[in-house]
Amino acid sequence: MNSTNITVKDLTLTNNLQGVLLAYTKNSRIERINASNNGNGIRLYSSSDNALTNNNDGIYLHSSSNNTLTNNTASNNHYGIWLYSSSNNTAPNNHYGIWLYSSSNNTLTENTANSNNHYGIWLYSSSNNNLLYHNNLINNTKNAYDTSPNQWNTSTVGNYYSDYTGSDNDSDGIGDTSHQIPGGSSIDYFPLMHPWGKPPLKGDLDGDFQITSTDAAIALQIAVGNRPCNPETLAIADVSGDGRVSSLDALMILQNCTTSLCRDTDNL
Repeated sequence: MNSTNITVKDLTLTNNLQGVLLAYTKNSRIERINASNNGNGIRLYSSSDNALTNNNDGIYLHSSSNNTLTNNTASNNHYGIWLYSSSNNTAPNNHYGIWLYSSSNNTLTENTANSNNHYGIWLYSSSNNNLLYHNNLINNTKNAYDTSPNQWNTSTVGNYYSDYTGSDNDSDGIGDTSHQIPGGSSIDYFPLMHPWGKPPLKGDLDGDFQITSTDAAIALQIAVGNRPCNPETLAIADVSGDGRVSSLDALMILQNCTTSLCRDTDNL
């Protein structure tokens, strides 16, 4: 369609080549579309200044610019969100894999890509000058891959990678070492120790989503003054709720972890 100022909403579309196709369309909205088993769930071609909100299926932008994608969920698709020769788009709060192909000057923030068979976020073929931060990349075959120079952090914060192995000795929630993005020269200089937007587990001081003897050891180090403790760390370590970190918190953490995880307590 070649349209302006239209709204497509509240539809269930299945078993089509294209669920929703907008071509040469401007200033329009796509809302609450449930599209499944389609070749492309939602496709924009040479379209600009559109808003896609609260949709459920894959989104494909081709030669499109200045679109806003918000709160979309794309699951079990070949590609969750695919930007091809597209620019100046904003894609916050989406779930599952994101692929940028020949796409530049986009901002990707507050997305979660979890357990995809290929990539969590893949920037490919001259996709340059994109900004990525506050994204959660969890247990994908490859969490991130970038063949072009892009910015994977702001001046203070980057993204969460489940395969990041760095430490956080000052307990500020940011890894002490940078995270190299496979595929090229891009680097996340401020990788997150915990997923963005997900509160840390009480007592999980090493950020591995488990309560183990290692967490108890860290609590004990804090209690005796051998490890710094900022307000964020205090909120996680103060299991007893008395406003401080003491050997009691270390003991409670040790008691809370499962037997199989606490066999090795030598580091206490």
